[in-house]
Amino acid sequence: MSASVTVSGRPRAAVSGIKAWLKPLSGLRILLPFAVVVAIWWAIKVGLELDDRVLASPIQVAIAAFQLANRGILADYAATSLKMMGIAAVISALIGVPLGFAIGSNRIVARALEATLRFLQGISGVAWLPLAIIWFGFSDTTKLTVVIYTLVVPIIVNTILGVRAIPENYVLALQSLGASRLRIMWDVYLPGALPSIVVGLRLGMGYGWRALIAAEMLVRRGGLGDLIFGARTFSQIDRIMVGMILIGLLYVIVDRLLVQPIESMTLARWGVLRK
Repeated sequence: MSASVTVSGRPRAAVSGIKAWLKPLSGLRILLPFAVVVAIWWAIKVGLELDDRVLASPIQVAIAAFQLANRGILADYAATSLKMMGIAAVISALIGVPLGFAIGSNRIVARALEATLRFLQGISGVAWLPLAIIWFGFSDTTKLTVVIYTLVVPIIVNTILGVRAIPENYVLALQSLGASRLRIMWDVYLPGALPSIVVGLRLGMGYGWRALIAAEMLVRRGGLGDLIFGARTFSQIDRIMVGMILIGLLYVIVDRLLVQPIESMTLARWGVLRK
């Protein structure tokens, strides 16, 4: 009997070596759909012989991105958008989470405000832009107001849902032991509602990012929306597409590297992660 164990006629060690070599490449699978999109984009551009004023080629967009990045323009516009989004997210969490706890911990108030919150959730933040411009002018306050509104409503709604989903027996058990309302909030409501809070924040970030880009297009005080709208004035299709790609790329990076890990850790910690 041979000392070397084989798998389908090949040494197991060789198979393991191949798997180890291919393992770093497995992360590139996420890039495959993007490669397909670029290939289709190129085929449409070349096959239909579209003018550069209609659709820029991938190479033209890459050159425009390099030029903007080399001059520091791209980093400046991206930093403006990310800074505004970060400030809005922090303020929205500080407002939305306490309000959600206050409403969700009272069954009567939660039922009374449910329809109102759903109504507000149905009104897009972009719909508030005309009013915000009238109130605050073409300023950063206008952008911040619209994004905070877009973020805070999902956070409030999901916090309420998280609080209402906690079994009442947990609260009654602590009350029977003489626990204060603050202790109940800290030991029961916060851990139980935390997964829903994180989900609300993640949803709000998606809605808020789109609202921010729209606000930047109208307010014109920096940001990726301003970059796109400014390029439209001079029919710079390549710059418009650079802005669009960067908007999607930054959202994926923030969502995958920041928001999603926090959500996964939270869900796993409290035992409600579905695998």
